[in-house]
Amino acid sequence: MHRCFVPPDRLRLDVFDLDEAEARHAVQVLRLGPGDRVGLLDGAGGLAEGLLEEAGRRNARVRVVGRTSVPAPAVPVHLLVALLKGKALDLVLEKAVELGAASIVLLETDHGVARVPSEDVARKRETWRQTLVEAAKQSRNPWLPDLVGPVPVDAAAETAQESGDVLLLASLAAETRPLGTVLAGLPRQITGIRIAVGPEGDFTEREERRFRSAGALAIDLGPRILRAETAAIAALAIASEHTRR
Repeated sequence: MHRCFVPPDRLRLDVFDLDEAEARHAVQVLRLGPGDRVGLLDGAGGLAEGLLEEAGRRNARVRVVGRTSVPAPAVPVHLLVALLKGKALDLVLEKAVELGAASIVLLETDHGVARVPSEDVARKRETWRQTLVEAAKQSRNPWLPDLVGPVPVDAAAETAQESGDVLLLASLAAETRPLGTVLAGLPRQITGIRIAVGPEGDFTEREERRFRSAGALAIDLGPRILRAETAAIAALAIASEHTRR
């Protein structure tokens, strides 16, 4: 069944119109018409099944025929990842949704080569958010991650410390422990997990010190040096699976 994204306040209605972009995609791209069923999700835990009642070139009216609500994960996993370039960041955003990240914090790092001028931030954030929405529709994840940043490492470390969550720092330094070992040693009752992954070339010593001063536990992801996007996806996958047990 094809899926459409709907704002939470609209999904609470029995009959509503899809946003123009969603309507155009459903009618003109997917070739759906009156009588066709569509899946609906709102990014806040809501899932529904709808029936198209009207389908025009720029509008589509849906009647909800069934609803369900999916609770948020008991232990949220947050990804703090260096701002990457182009397709690498798109890949991380997409897979973070598929793996159920509660939030994605984009970091401005000393070694990072990707930069977003202040005047372009709003436009880029809308593009990134659309990537998240498309990934949610594809994966049927009813929870859309919060997207934060780009923010400096110092600010992200401070927020992580104040949250009380377990903070994990992916590092190429010698004094690390395998991620699986660290996760296995965590208390059963934790508020959440935050994983910080740097850019190509890793975090600088100053950035690592800042995370460690916030209580970060240094982890490694195996004997090989991974690209930043691979490291982010691998760490998130391992941590997310751990929280399901």
